[in-house]
Amino acid sequence: FNSGYFMCIKLKKANSEILRKHLLKNYGIGCIAISDTNLRIAFSCLEESEIKDLFEQIYKACKDLG
Repeated sequence: FNSGYFMCIKLKKANSEILRKHLLKNYGIGCIAISDTNLRIAFSCLEESEIKDLFEQIYKACKDLG
């Protein structure tokens, strides 16, 4: 975590750039691919109650990509 506003998710199977584009196009979620396996998520624009849903949608998007 960086100052409580950002975190990175290390992906086991999905490519972070492909997942980033899929999230933006299909889920309206913007994030940053910082390497092939790391996806940077910003919390600064979310309410605490929205965090669980965000991660459920990221998980679903990973499953979409197989």
